[in-house]
Amino acid sequence: MGHGASHESGLENFLEKLNGGDLDTALAALVQRQRRLKWEALPTRIILIRHGESEGNVNRDIYTTKGDAHLELTPTGLQQAKDAGARLQGLVGDDRMFVVVSPFERTQQTLLGMYRGGLPESQVGVVHVSPQIREQEFGNFQHIGLHEAARVQQAIVGRFYYRRPNAESSADVYDRVSSFWDVLLDDTLPKTASENLRTCLIVTHGLTMRLVLMKLFQWSVETFETVWNVGNCEHVTLTKNMTKMCYQFDKKQSYPSKVCWATRPIWIVLRSKKASDETEKRLAMLQKLKEQNNWNLVEEVAAQEAEHHTEGHKHDEHGHEVAGKWLEIDRVIDQVENTRMKERSLPYTVLDYLTLPQPRTMQRAALDGRLIPGHDPKSCEEALELAKRTQPIDWQDVEFVDWWGNQMSYQGKMLRGRKQVENPGDEPKCRPLLFRHLSEVEEFESPTAARESVDAFDWIDVANTFPQFGPCKQVALR
Repeated sequence: MGHGASHESGLENFLEKLNGGDLDTALAALVQRQRRLKWEALPTRIILIRHGESEGNVNRDIYTTKGDAHLELTPTGLQQAKDAGARLQGLVGDDRMFVVVSPFERTQQTLLGMYRGGLPESQVGVVHVSPQIREQEFGNFQHIGLHEAARVQQAIVGRFYYRRPNAESSADVYDRVSSFWDVLLDDTLPKTASENLRTCLIVTHGLTMRLVLMKLFQWSVETFETVWNVGNCEHVTLTKNMTKMCYQFDKKQSYPSKVCWATRPIWIVLRSKKASDETEKRLAMLQKLKEQNNWNLVEEVAAQEAEHHTEGHKHDEHGHEVAGKWLEIDRVIDQVENTRMKERSLPYTVLDYLTLPQPRTMQRAALDGRLIPGHDPKSCEEALELAKRTQPIDWQDVEFVDWWGNQMSYQGKMLRGRKQVENPGDEPKCRPLLFRHLSEVEEFESPTAARESVDAFDWIDVANTFPQFGPCKQVALR
């Protein structure tokens, strides 16, 4: 047999083993080794820092005459940058650094100010200017009063999805920030550990930072909307975990040394608190009318309940939309059910929302010590002090915790919150099974570490991934 024939036979044999799965273990090991080499080359820490105080932070009217990208630091902002440079000098030590900075002038000046404050410029190996981490685009200029009007609309649409005219929504920024993060880890940062750039410093903007963290920690939209911006020249540090090959939030190396501040308004529905007689009578009347199918009266009541009928549309023979009576009465009943729920509830604000165990919207006892009455925004320190003085909730008197308020229909709340009152034993049934499964695929330092992993598990539609956890299916939605 000639050399060519032998070579062809060997190739066919190799392909046969490859297609037959004989090499699957070796291929998996190669992929895992490649992934590990990538992570060994990545920086030990990534520091995300917000720019110092800018002209726009102290004078919103400046947006009417000056482009956002050209806003500069105030004297206070420059001093903040110098102070941050002194802080970071102690944190990075003698690390060589890879710096990524937004092209906006206030971030550029923040980096230069940090050099002035003591951040060792001589240890910076690369400075990469990335437009992907610029501030959210708000339009070329912002006329006086636009910000206040936008805040009102944003509260209705939602902070993540709301888009000002000729501007970006937070969802738009999330898309480019997600791309930035993936490219940063896969392509931009050094490929070999020998390059030894141990710290990556990212100088950017408050919203951009939150969206990077949303991408990294897979926050839901609801969770993102609870998180506040860090202060000017405050930073978040992410440290590399080689065991799990991921970046984790490092509270000790962040400034201030705490998890990002997050709050969420809720309404606690009490069994002992009754709705008004008027609301109860209206609801009973609507339900009776629906049962009797008395459409003339139904339309009359519906007109009293709402000025706009935008849901439940059908089409006539000409293709024109006409109001769907059945869906309209359902909408009005749902609206009154929501009114009834609010009348039977007390408003509270959940503090330090990110530190709640998941699924967060299923928690009750864990809310003790982190609730304050009302929905008035307060500083972190003031709110935490008030929480210490707030009377504990009598959970025996709690019928339901409404996490959504006016943002969601009564039907939607019942779909998400039904497990607050139904089948409360479902989740514990899942834990032994999940514990055994996790033990098979992941190594833990101790049983406690394994239990913490189970506690942190996001119990969303578990059965879709692990059919053996049937009782867990949709135990909770975040």
